[in-house]
Amino acid sequence: MIKYILTYYIVFFFFININAQQDVLFTQFAYDKLGYNPAFAGTYDHTSLTAIYKNQWLGLEGSPNRFSASLNFSGLEQNLGLGFHIDKTAISIFDKTTIKGSYAYKVPLHKGMFSVGISTSLRQFKADWTDENLRPPSGFSNDNSIEQNIYTRQIFNIGFGLYYHNEDYFFGTAIPRLNKANIDFEEEQDELQTSEIRLVNMMGGGKFQITEKWELSPQVLITFAEATPFQFELSTIGILDNKYHLGLNYSTGGSTLNPAESLDLILGYQHDLQIFLGMAYDITLTELRQFSSGSLELILNYRFSRKRNAENIINPRYY
Repeated sequence: MIKYILTYYIVFFFFININAQQDVLFTQFAYDKLGYNPAFAGTYDHTSLTAIYKNQWLGLEGSPNRFSASLNFSGLEQNLGLGFHIDKTAISIFDKTTIKGSYAYKVPLHKGMFSVGISTSLRQFKADWTDENLRPPSGFSNDNSIEQNIYTRQIFNIGFGLYYHNEDYFFGTAIPRLNKANIDFEEEQDELQTSEIRLVNMMGGGKFQITEKWELSPQVLITFAEATPFQFELSTIGILDNKYHLGLNYSTGGSTLNPAESLDLILGYQHDLQIFLGMAYDITLTELRQFSSGSLELILNYRFSRKRNAENIINPRYY
């Protein structure tokens, strides 16, 4: 079975005709996979809450910032998983909020677990043309095409994912939005002006014991989107004594002149079996480095336990 799944991934990678990013991606994706793949729901043997905040391109007015929170419940009756995810992204006067629920069904496979997941999401798009930071050169009064209103639109969608993991490695793929929804703020139009594109997220990685104290966890997240170049995040994290995390991440998705977007430093601290704190600093490699000092990302992971001393959490793994 594993042979057929791996063959599927190889064929998919080399022959897929849709390509990259429509969403702001997190540098520390390794610690929160539920936001990318609904089949990840229920993967842990405990309930886990993860919150991430990212301020992209510091010093650049109107630059993207994103907040995400995921609640991943422990496996229900061993083969069922449930998760909830909320996400808010703001870029200048534009704002997008997503609320998503995920359900996964898991079956044992080759000393690991294979799961199929579906998600339902409700997203709200908002454009605030009343923002006081907007300064049209000729003023709003001289441009009748711009109405100073707040526009909103709600979109319902369905996603699908596959995920496999064992003690040493994992891989998964997901389509977070199956429907190419119309995201224009005006309902009645002669023709479709703006629509969402389908994304495909592929992820994989593993864990290697380098020494008695050191583990190495390389992970990759590849994002394909229609009509655009694919983007990938390549992360390698070293873990000392299951407590201290030190890693590097390489992000593509820059400009046509420079496909590299950033080189990122990842630092993490496993305070105990329940609390993990982390941060990432992205060094911008594109032309935007002339205007920005980089990007900053913070993460908090809390693992709920039925026991007060949390002894039932054996290994604070993140896949």
